[in-house]
Amino acid sequence: MKKSFLTAILASTMLAAGAAAPAALAQEGGAAMQQPAPAESASVTDEQISSFITAAQGVNMIAQTYQPQLEAAEDEEAAMAIQQEAESQMLSAVEQSGLSVEEYNAIAAGLQSDPELAERVNAQAEAANGQPQ
Repeated sequence: MKKSFLTAILASTMLAAGAAAPAALAQEGGAAMQQPAPAESASVTDEQISSFITAAQGVNMIAQTYQPQLEAAEDEEAAMAIQQEAESQMLSAVEQSGLSVEEYNAIAAGLQSDPELAERVNAQAEAANGQPQ
């Protein structure tokens, strides 16, 4: 179960990283978009991991909700409107978790480059879901 949960989190995380970052940058006056520096396990607190898991689950639910609408869009303009609405919802989910978009994206990037961070996130997610490690 470990791999499947982490895979689901990564899929939703990458979606949010791609979707939420442009929205956040647009709010910051159009600053140049750059990839977040991956977070390292030692610099990420357990509280941030918990917030990240909450945000990733919210982002995943939003993605699942909007995906059928996006696929059914009649034209590119309708698809763009649906995508913008989904991005706005994802941004809100991240911010409501207590993380900034930058923190969320840094942890997401760290999941791919830091096995220790990935293990910590996975262990905390499984504990929260009542699954054995």
